[in-house]
This record gives sequence, C-alpha cells and structure tokens, in this order.
Amino acid sequence: MDIIYIVIIIILLAVCAALSVRLSQHKRQLRAFTGQLKEIREEKQNKLIRVEGFDMETVAIAKELQAYVEEERKLLEEAAKERQTVQTMVAGISHDFRTPLTAASGYMQIVAADKELSDKNRAYIEKALSKTEYLRELSDEFFALSLVESRNEEYSQISLKRLLEEVTLSQHKWIEDSGIEFMADICEDACEIRANEVDILRLLENLYSNARKYVKSRISISLKNDVSKRVILEFENDSDVLTGVNAEDVFKPFHRAAAGDIQGNGLGLYIAKRVVEKYGGTIAADIAGDSFVIHAEL
Repeated sequence: MDIIYIVIIIILLAVCAALSVRLSQHKRQLRAFTGQLKEIREEKQNKLIRVEGFDMETVAIAKELQAYVEEERKLLEEAAKERQTVQTMVAGISHDFRTPLTAASGYMQIVAADKELSDKNRAYIEKALSKTEYLRELSDEFFALSLVESRNEEYSQISLKRLLEEVTLSQHKWIEDSGIEFMADICEDACEIRANEVDILRLLENLYSNARKYVKSRISISLKNDVSKRVILEFENDSDVLTGVNAEDVFKPFHRAAAGDIQGNGLGLYIAKRVVEKYGGTIAADIAGDSFVIHAEL
C-alpha cells in the first residue's frame, strides 16, 4: 500500500508540475500578446502577432487577435481617407467662396463710392460690405482649419522666436495707433520646435487677432524654454467682456465672448488649439478679473 501511495503522490506531483509549467507558458504568452498589441497600437504598424508554442487554444486566441487588429487597421485607414476627403472638400468650398465674395465686395465698394447715394442706402451698403467681409474671413478660417488638420506635411526645425518677432512687428501699427500698453518678454535663444511654419504663423496671428478684438488697455507676450526644453508661449490682455466667460469654453468652435460691434467668427482660438495639439502640446486659458491669459506649451 505504501508503494501505491508513493506512486500516487509522484503522479500528482508530476501533474501539478505539468500544470504549473502550462500555466506559466500561458501567462508568458498573454504578456507577449499584451506587449505586441501595445506595440501595434503605439507604433501604428501592421505586424503579425507572434505565437510562442503551438497549442490550439493559444493559436486560436492569436488568430482572433490578428483578425481584430486587421479590422481596426482597415477602419483607421477608411477614417483617414474620409477625413482627407472632408478636408479637401472644405478647402475647395472655402476657395470657391472667396472668388464671388471678393467680386461682390468690389461691386459694393463701387456703389458706395457714388456721391449721389442716399445716406440710407449708403448705410445698407456698408452693412452688406461688413457681412461680406465676415463671410470672406470665415471661408479663410475654414481653409486654414483644413490645412491644420492635414497630416501630409513635411516638418522642419523652426525658430518660434523668429516667427513671433516677425508677427509682432506686423502688429506694430495697430498697437501704436490704439495707444495700448505693450510688453514683450522673448527668449534670447531660438526656442526651436519641429513643425510646419504655416501652422505656427497661423497660431501666432490668431492669438494676436483675439487680443486685438477684446483688449482694453494692455497686451503682454512671453516666450521662453522651460527646464525640459519645452517652449512656453503666453499672451495676456485685459478686457471689458470677460464677465461670465468660462475659460474652458473659449477654445470651442464658434465661441465668442461678446457680439455687437466686435467682429469675429469664433474659430480663431479653436484653430490655435488644434495647431498646438497637432504638435503634441497643450493650451489653456485663465480668466481673473479683467485679465485674460492664454498659456501654450509646445
């Protein structure tokens, strides 16, 4: 009987050892599957899922995972094609809008120049010119947005310091004419980032445009590198129309802090946000009293 017990114990130990080895193999294979799926997801590569061992259960799981990965890849490719189609359509529509709007504006300016035009009709013409200009700017913004969303671009190392100084110089006249206080704190080094120059110019111009629409008496800008070599860009201005404005809402499309005589289409800061996020950066707004600050990291 003792021999039988010993044999049974040996058999049970062998079974436990086999099960332990099998369990260890399954765990190792699951870790391998997890690593491969993470690699495929992060690197966006179309790789085959490798199998360690050839037991039917593991192979079946690998086949299902591979099928899932293939379906996801096809969906992403289709989504990218559809996005490109929409971008092309928006760009085309924006371009087609601009030509008749420019013509209409030209004709209305000719009519407005007529000295015999009544004051009432002149007021109508000026209002129509204003609305036409708004539509032209809106079509330009949609075109700019289609360019920002485009992924088929070549990036290069550019100096944000140089671009900010160039754009700031182009803003000099209206800043001087308005008599507002202007302060600039721009880094000594190049503050370089890898990006498309057109995108960064659009970002800077939109930030200046927003400040110009709502500024009361002062604008300040700041550009520097932080300790991690990320570029920090800040625009600050005071304003009379910040009461009740939610800082998180200012980057939503078509959001406007005020209407009335203030011109704008509500796309400027939304496009600025898309540009910053396109390059893996972050952008946020802060409102305190009459102070409005936009803080971007690139």
